[in-house]
Amino acid sequence: TYTMPTFPEGIAFVDRIAEAAEVAQHHPDIDIRYTKVTIALSTHDSGGLTQKDIDMAATIESLSAS
Repeated sequence: TYTMPTFPEGIAFVDRIAEAAEVAQHHPDIDIRYTKVTIALSTHDSGGLTQKDIDMAATIESLSAS
């Protein structure tokens, strides 16, 4: 869960995640609640966590600082 300073900044963060997820063809579950953005990663067709999830988590972490 990430807390952004404002709702629009949270939405901008989600937009950055969406662009990266499209490139990676690996899409997280995203929940937006005002300034809190919660991300859940799982490779559903593999039944759990895979390297794709670890890579996407690292990407999301880097995008949170943008």
